[in-house]
This record gives sequence, C-alpha cells and structure tokens, in this order.
Amino acid sequence: MARSGAPRDDISSFFGFPERLTRWQHVLPYALLLSVTFALYGESLYFNFEWDDVLYIQQNFWIRQLSFRHLEAIWTGTFLGHYAPITLSSLAVLYHFFGLEPFGFHVAQLLLHAVCVGLLFDTLRKLESPRVALLACFLFAIHPVNIETVAWIAEIKSTLAFLFFLLSFRAFLRLRSSGRPIDGAVCALFLLLSLLSKINTVVAPAVFLLYDYRQRVPFTRRNLAILGGFFLIAGLFVLVHMSSFFFSSNSLAKESLGGAYYGGLGVHLQNIPFYIWFYIRMTLFPYPLTAWHMFFVHARFDWMVAGAWLVLAGGGWLLLRRSRNTQFWILWFVVFLAPVLQIVPNLTWVAERYLYIPAIGAFVLLGRAFFHVLDRIQPVALRWGWEAAMASLLLGLGWYSGTYLPVFQNNLTLWEATARTCPTSAICHAGYGSALLEEGQIERGMQELIRAVEIRPVPENLERLGDGYSNYARDYRQAAIAYNLAIEQANGSSAQGASSELYAKLARVHLMAGNRELATQALEAGREADPLDPYVLVADSFYQSTQGDREKSLHSLQTALAITGHAPTAGTTGVPQFLYGYWGNAADVGRLLAFLTAEPGPTAAN
Repeated sequence: MARSGAPRDDISSFFGFPERLTRWQHVLPYALLLSVTFALYGESLYFNFEWDDVLYIQQNFWIRQLSFRHLEAIWTGTFLGHYAPITLSSLAVLYHFFGLEPFGFHVAQLLLHAVCVGLLFDTLRKLESPRVALLACFLFAIHPVNIETVAWIAEIKSTLAFLFFLLSFRAFLRLRSSGRPIDGAVCALFLLLSLLSKINTVVAPAVFLLYDYRQRVPFTRRNLAILGGFFLIAGLFVLVHMSSFFFSSNSLAKESLGGAYYGGLGVHLQNIPFYIWFYIRMTLFPYPLTAWHMFFVHARFDWMVAGAWLVLAGGGWLLLRRSRNTQFWILWFVVFLAPVLQIVPNLTWVAERYLYIPAIGAFVLLGRAFFHVLDRIQPVALRWGWEAAMASLLLGLGWYSGTYLPVFQNNLTLWEATARTCPTSAICHAGYGSALLEEGQIERGMQELIRAVEIRPVPENLERLGDGYSNYARDYRQAAIAYNLAIEQANGSSAQGASSELYAKLARVHLMAGNRELATQALEAGREADPLDPYVLVADSFYQSTQGDREKSLHSLQTALAITGHAPTAGTTGVPQFLYGYWGNAADVGRLLAFLTAEPGPTAAN
C-alpha cells in the first residue's frame, strides 16, 4: 500500500506532476504558483491607502526621511505601542522612493507575498512530498483569508515577519542536518529580523521544538542548549514587546485595558475554545469575509463553555493518538495562533489576517488527506472524479478571493462592505463614517460617527466625531464639545491622560471660532502633555500668527517641519501640503505663509 503523501508509481495523477519533473522542469511549480499569485492579486496594485495605512504611512513622520535621526527614532522608540523597527524602516525606504503614492507600497507587498509563496513551497518540499507541498502552497496562494494581509499595506509587517521566519526555519533545518554553528547563527539572525518585524512569530522556537519531536531528534545537552538559546531570544522579545505595549505614550494596550479587554483575563481564557473554533471554521469555510468580525463573548462559565472545553480536551486526546507528523501540523496551527488568542489584551478579538501563517498547517493536512485517499482509489474514473473535486475546490476558493479582493480598493469600499456585517459595532460605524466624509458625503458620514458615539462613547470615538465636525461639517462649536468630552473621559479613565494631539485639535477649533482665550488654555495643556508634538507646534504657529508674533510663529513651524522630516524653512516646496494635513483649512494656510514670508515693516523712529 502506498504511503500517504507519496505517489503511486503505477497510476498517473495531475496533482502529482511535481513528482515526475526532472532537471530544469523543477522550476515549473514555482512558475505556476507565482503566476497564480500575480494573476489573483495584480488588481491590488492600483488600490489606495486605507484604514491603518493612514497611521503607518500618511501621518507617520518617522518614515519621512532615511536620515540618521529618523532611523534612530525608529530603532529606539515604539510606534502605536509596538516595537517593530524592521517594518518601519522598510516603510521609510518605500516612502523614499514612492512618497505617498500607494502603487509602490502595493508592489512591495505583493512581491513579498509572492516570495513567501515560493519560499514556502521550497520549505515544505523538505518536510513533505513535492505534490503535498504544491497543493498546500496553492491553498496558501489563493485562500480568501489571506486577502486582508496581501491587499492591505499596513500588513507588510506580517509578510516581512513570515519571510524572515521561513528563512530562520530553513536555517534550523540545515542546523539539524549539518550541526554547523554557522547555521545556528543564521537561524538566530533571521529569527531576530522576524521578531523585529512583528511579534507574532515569537512562537517560532516552539515550532523548532515540535520539529525535533517530529523527527525524533535526541534531546541531548547540545540540542537543548541550542533550543534554549532560541527560546531566550523569544523571551527577551516578549519582555520588550510587553514593555513597549504597556508603557509607551501611544499604546493600544492602554485602550484595551480601559475597556476593550472585556471581562478581564478569566473571561478571555474561558473563550479560548471559541477563538480556536472561529479560526478552524474560517479556514475550512471562509465566510463571511469582513474587516471587522463580530465575536460573541461568553462572559460566564456556563454549559456551552464547559462543553467547548470538553470538545477541546477530546481533540487533545485524539491528537495524542495521531502520528508525529500529523501532530506537528495540527500544533503548527495552534501554536501560531497562540499570540492572538486574547491572552494579552488586543482591540481586535478575531481577524482573518491572523491566519496567514497558522493556516499553513491546515493546508498541509488537507493535502496529505487528499493524496491519502487518492492513492487508495483504484478505478481511473473515480480518481479523476476525486481530482476534479479538488480542482473545483481550488477554483471556488480562487473565484471567491477574486470577487472579494476589490473590497480593499479604498476606504469607502472596505467599510461599506464591512458595515453590513457589524451593525452594532462602534468601530464599524466610525470607520464607515470617516470613509463617507472623505468621499464628500458629509451628512451620511456625520450620522455614522454619531451612531458610533451612541454605541460606545469612548475618547477615540468622540475625537473622531470632533474631527468630522471640524474638518468636514465646519461646525466648530460642536467640534469643541466633542473634543472636550473626549479630554474629560481620557483624563478620568487613563493615568496617561488626554493626548497632546487632542489638545491641539481643541485649540484649533477654538481659534477657528475666534475664542483665543480658550485656544490659549488648550495649547498650554498640549505643551504640558508633549511640547514636541507636531500637532501642538503647528497649532501654536497659527496661534502666534493671530497674535502678530512672526518670530514665535516661524520658530514653531520650523520645529514641526524638522521633527517630521521636512526642511526647516517655511518657503520649502510641500510646506503648504504639510500645514494643510495638520490644519485642514487652505485659506488659513495661505494666510499663515503670507504672514511668515512678508517683509517686516519699518520700525518707528523714537
């Protein structure tokens, strides 16, 4: 009887063609996989920035230059509570060549994904038969849950982390076969690069350990010391990540602890079986696809929670009875999901993009199961029928991916499609409202932002409502009310207090409304929170111009330009766009620049 994963020599198979290739023909699977990848995702090259791309690229002054000062800030600081300098450095390089043109960023993201597809196939060939590796990589290339990762520029952190993990894992495989220290050093280097891109691959040493278990590698003192070194690297990065996440001045973790970490650690732990089931279901039946999934949280330990844990325990018992190879791929799925199982606070409870690496374990198992059955079918007609069923599955997944991909074309298409799946989510209404405002649909956009505040009146939603009133509706009185409420809540619920940016926005609307005294108070509070915040500096520049103080106004503007990577002079090309991005009123920008560039009048004689 043929071994599962190994082809039968007496019966040909279309899906088994990688087994029959010789010499130069070995490039054909790579060419096929890359052709499918580019054909499916080629349309994404013409998509716009969306969602977190605004934070990571459009409003991220860290990436504006490749100067030593900017790179030093990237490598010594945290961004949105994360320490990911490789990701930010990569974005800085892309910004250097493409500026704010999304095409170049999408090209880079698609190329990274394509390299991951090819490298994954080459890696899986070392662990499984070529035909199983090819089928698994086909599924990886076309599966709909990966659209969110590939079509969204902000997820370049995931493709980078996966690329470096694959290189690290391949070096580990060489280390186990050769025993050369250089391979261990290369493995550690790529593991570091992966963790510097995104923390989710911190579980890589556990996968290395599982590989040793799969291959029955003896746990000698030397082998354990090597594994211990990799676990030490991972442990240090956990400490770095947790420190940056909880103690940085701009951390999503604080927001999570302030309300998103619903029910506390106990509630999140008891829901682990439901998280795992969500990802299993999305791998096997990827519907519905949406940028924001509504997830039902079991707040109390009831019979459903107990039953879910019994099912999970039963699955663990069955796992113990499987072969080591099967155990390896099942545990690959679970281990790579571990960082996103809500043990650590995270605003996003579940997401399709979190399956980018874990789902590979399921794809390999599906490939092994397919060929296990195929090798036991004798009649040729039934064999062709079984292969036709797999071909239909691949075509169906590819069609589904192709029809859903245009959702990521821009913010409006993304949130318009998303809002249908999460009508009770404040985040969905806020995202949809902001997208509508960007497209000039002010009345509908403001209604969505108001609805978001009604559902969840937290500082971030109130701030976004204030932005809508200020930048689009031009209702500065309502904007001030929204900002003041956001500041009041932030100061009452967070030890860090309201952000300097929020105070700068409040100062701006007070200036717009002609309330200089209130603007002065807001600016003073903003300077106290962060005197080098570009929002505060730009607001101060406008404020000083209304006071007629050209020197102070110019100094604030020059400081803001220097911090954000612009040439520190008001006459530099691009400064009007810079000011408009922070201020949002072209007429005011023109008046400020005219004031700063005007020749000072003659001094009166005594």
